Amino acid sequence: MSKLLKSKSQAGKSLNRAAGLLSALIVLGGCAGNSGKTIGSLQNVEVEIKEEHIDGSLEKALASYQKYLQETPESKLTPEAMRRIADLKIKQAHRAEDAEFDNLAGVAAGSGAVISVDASEAMAENTLDAPEKTAPVAKVEPVVAEAQAPGVVESDEEFETRASGSIEIAADETPLEAPGVDSEEMMSANAREAIDLYIKLLQKYPLYHRNDQVMYQLSRAYEEAGEIDAAVDVLRQLVANYPDSRHIDESWFRLGEYYFTRKKFLDAEESYGKVIDIGVISSFYELALYKRGWALFKQDMYEMALDDYIAMLDYKVSQGYDFDQQNNKGERKHIDDTFRVVSLSFSYLEGPDSVVDYFTRKGNRDYEFRVYSQLGEYYLEKRRYQDAAKSYIAFVDRNQLHRVSADFSIRVIEIYSKGGFPKLVLEAKKDFATTYALNADYWTVFDINEYGEVVAFLQTNLIDLAGHYHAAYQNKKLKDKKAENYREAIHWYRSYLDSFRETERAPEINYQLAGLMLENRDFHGAALEYERTAYEYPAHKDSSEAGYAAVYAYREHLANNLKDATDEQRAPLLREIIRSSLTFAATFPEHAKAPQIMLGAVEDLYGLKDYAPTIANGRSLLEQFPAAEQEIRRSAWLLVAHASFDTAAFADAEIAYGETLTLTAQDAKDRAGLVDNLAASIYQQGDMARKQEDHATAASHFLRIRGTAPGATILATAEYDAAASLIVLKDWVQAATVLNNFRSHFPEHELAKDVTKKLAVVYQESGELLLAAAEFERIERESEDDEIRREALTQAADLYAAAEDSAKALSVLRRYVDYFPEPMEPALETRQKIADIYKVSGNQKLYMAELRELVKVESRGGSQRSDRTRYLAGNAALLLAEPSFEAFTQVDLVAPIEKSLNLKRKRMKAATRVFTDLIDYQVADVTAAATFYLAEIYLHFSVALKDSERPTNLNALELEEYELALEEQIYPFEEKAISVHQKNVELLGVGIYNPWIDKSIGKLANLMPARYARAEEAGEYLQTIVPLPPEPELPSAGSAVSGQ
Repeated sequence: MSKLLKSKSQAGKSLNRAAGLLSALIVLGGCAGNSGKTIGSLQNVEVEIKEEHIDGSLEKALASYQKYLQETPESKLTPEAMRRIADLKIKQAHRAEDAEFDNLAGVAAGSGAVISVDASEAMAENTLDAPEKTAPVAKVEPVVAEAQAPGVVESDEEFETRASGSIEIAADETPLEAPGVDSEEMMSANAREAIDLYIKLLQKYPLYHRNDQVMYQLSRAYEEAGEIDAAVDVLRQLVANYPDSRHIDESWFRLGEYYFTRKKFLDAEESYGKVIDIGVISSFYELALYKRGWALFKQDMYEMALDDYIAMLDYKVSQGYDFDQQNNKGERKHIDDTFRVVSLSFSYLEGPDSVVDYFTRKGNRDYEFRVYSQLGEYYLEKRRYQDAAKSYIAFVDRNQLHRVSADFSIRVIEIYSKGGFPKLVLEAKKDFATTYALNADYWTVFDINEYGEVVAFLQTNLIDLAGHYHAAYQNKKLKDKKAENYREAIHWYRSYLDSFRETERAPEINYQLAGLMLENRDFHGAALEYERTAYEYPAHKDSSEAGYAAVYAYREHLANNLKDATDEQRAPLLREIIRSSLTFAATFPEHAKAPQIMLGAVEDLYGLKDYAPTIANGRSLLEQFPAAEQEIRRSAWLLVAHASFDTAAFADAEIAYGETLTLTAQDAKDRAGLVDNLAASIYQQGDMARKQEDHATAASHFLRIRGTAPGATILATAEYDAAASLIVLKDWVQAATVLNNFRSHFPEHELAKDVTKKLAVVYQESGELLLAAAEFERIERESEDDEIRREALTQAADLYAAAEDSAKALSVLRRYVDYFPEPMEPALETRQKIADIYKVSGNQKLYMAELRELVKVESRGGSQRSDRTRYLAGNAALLLAEPSFEAFTQVDLVAPIEKSLNLKRKRMKAATRVFTDLIDYQVADVTAAATFYLAEIYLHFSVALKDSERPTNLNALELEEYELALEEQIYPFEEKAISVHQKNVELLGVGIYNPWIDKSIGKLANLMPARYARAEEAGEYLQTIVPLPPEPELPSAGSAVSGQ
């Protein structure tokens, strides 16, 4: 109401200003008579009535306009004066209300008539405030309508009545008391006077250009007089006769409200639809979507209603509305009402299934989860627990990796619990524990550290599940399901430990798991879990008991389950028994073992490849029992040697093997093997030094094998590797010596060919590039492996190129493509090198020929084509295409115009074709270049047309018409050039940037400086290159001239 009154007050002041100006104009007209002009001549003078500020009352303004009508002959200003007199009559009706303007509050929704304010006022009254920031909702909570008092639940019927009520866009019509004035009577009287004036104006001046505004004000006057039906009739005429009026959207909306309040929902639907058709430029667009939704809802057309509600929510999102970050209660209530009617609509359809179906067909929304949540809470309010849970489940099933899915799943459990469904609670907990386990896909998307409540719920959930099934396992009444309950309890115990092994309760849970397994006579499994409980946690109350129980369980397993097993079958258990026994003995020294048992444990440990305990216990045996039999000591040293070797303690292994050989007879059958083991220990020391990049030490170790372990089978390999380390050290002389010695000592060795490769490397690294290249050519000739041959030729060519012997490099590269046309990719790389040689040498003809061959070969590559081959061929094709652009740009449009234009068209088509073909390579740089050239073709053609030679046989008028016709031909090409350059810029949206795109931006800065000659805000770009639209038809010479 306050805004309406303010608008009225301002309008009154404007009319006062207009009236004062009229008076001034009349006085000026009288003065003009003194200059000899007649009064009749004033009828030919254009008089503009402007709203200038002149102090005075409404009565003074009315008197001025009335005096103007009485004293001035009728002119085209007469209807304007009549309209303003009628407007002032309406303003006069509100004088009493103006006195109380500052005390009026905002109009409440649904509190009065539905037809009264102009479009600007309607916009001010109905544009919702921007949302304010609030903390995001962490958990799913029931939605309580703001309109309800605490503890009051609004029924569906009450909700429909309230939420679908009329949208108040009018002033509060409550009469205000003013001293000595009956404002209602005055308002009504002046409204009737205004009605008469408006009707008279419409009848007398049917062609008055502001008749739409007159009809709009007439409708308001009827409303002021309480004649609502008459007001609506005028609105109907307004929308029928003035579809382009500035009041059209408000008029249609008011008609919709009129029909809606009278339950003419089909008419209301149509009227709101007219506003929606106007689009988002209308300030009534959002409200029209909302109210048309209600009109359809009232006709039981729920899905069509949903379309409007969703469209409204989409619009809100498009305007930057954040459902989580807002505190405006009115705005929030409006959104909550929308979600509630959406829930009602879906509940009248098929519930959650219809939500799934709807968004499957209509497309997903970011706020979609709120629809499921609101529907679930709606059902929960109705105590329809399973439907409520189903609503949440429907969303989670489709969006398991959504940020609210975990909260939704928790809500399902809460709903089932609240509804008293223990079986469903159990199943829901199991689903939750599986879906949100710490190793589940959900946590690949979200940071566990940010979802503490979910993780805590998961932890409690797992304990509940394990405890439930453990108790069920022990329940004698559930004997028939004992196995099933056992499996479930085991599963949930393990799930807890897999996820929360570092928590305080983990040892307790682990001990319960082991106890359950022992109850079920799973001795081996129990032993493992007891060991974990005893040794894998910090000391706790069950540590010693768990350690003892582990040994007990292992022994029980061996005694009960492996009595008849083979050694191979018993081996795993022996490993566990030895490990557990030695660990327990170390923890409790009173369980010491005898020497024989200790040797047996060492043997079993090594047999089970448990090397570190083998070494430790073997050395312990030797230290504790130095007088033991020679064979026991030899066996202990041998076990220590083997275990040391297997644990990469090669220096220790060398010593241990030496001690073993000392205790071994010269004619023993295993002596040669022990020598090899000794050599291997030395070799491995060299290998370790090599891995540590200590190649000097490595070479020293490799070379000392000949003296320490003569006759060892690894000798040749050791000396070969010594040469390799010397090469790394760049000791070319020593490396060459060792390699030559290798050839002398092992001429038939399988590494002989590799020695040649090593020599090639020596030559290469020492700068003897031509010698190295020759070695690589020899490798190619001697090898039967095509891959090696290809690599050798590549190396040789590269070396010749590095030595600047381009002739030999070209010869080798030619051999490569002749010998190995496949695989295609390296062959094309080689052709590119050939082309580069021609380019550097200045042989443009062969350079271009090689590029054409490269493109041709790649185009026939079939399944061998790859991103790399397309890249090579695309860039080659681009180079081949550029001359066509140059040829096109070299043609000027000169007389004879038809000849030059036809030639330019021909070259333009040829250039367009070749550059368009480049896009098929799908190479970012090539695509960007091709797009740039295509745009430049169109731009150049437009410029060429603009700069074309003009016919000399035209007069001025003919030349002007020619220029206009030519401009019509030029414009499409300029637009096409801009469009294609913009396509290049759109590549930025997919992360592609290169000089070609930068060039397009530069071109656009010249063509569209208002947009591109400044820093651009980040925009959304097309994710793919849109195929170019058809090129504009090029003008013929005849058509260019036909514009004369």
